[in-house]
Amino acid sequence: HTTMSAAGSSSSAPPPAARKHYSGLWIGECRPDASLPDIPVNPIKWTMSLMAQGGEVSVFGAGFFDDSGDIPGLEVVFFTLRGTFEQGSGKVSFIKQYSSRMIPEDLTVKYDGSLTLGDDGQPVIAGQWVNAMEGTFGVFGC
Repeated sequence: HTTMSAAGSSSSAPPPAARKHYSGLWIGECRPDASLPDIPVNPIKWTMSLMAQGGEVSVFGAGFFDDSGDIPGLEVVFFTLRGTFEQGSGKVSFIKQYSSRMIPEDLTVKYDGSLTLGDDGQPVIAGQWVNAMEGTFGVFGC
């Protein structure tokens, strides 16, 4: 579990330049901005890879959540993750796109953050998220 500062970042050290990729199960949370008190904190549980030499798409992954009570007839919602990772700076930028015909295609969540190494040496991604269609935003860490 990642602890986020007010700026949405976590640790100190930049990622080592020698790694070819960072892949695995990323666990954390998305916290809405304090100006959005009715929006709940959402857990993160993504399978995702960040590739150092990935080109146009160097972040890819997927996930699901099973508490989508706000979408009648759809108990489990799947999504894909895709974007870019810049090894030198640690910058990570990606979009979450839902995989259901019952969800508008324009309903996406944009994530911008940085990959660092946590105090325990494990990779950490933290930053800002925005859901433009619903007008929500906040910080995330995993």
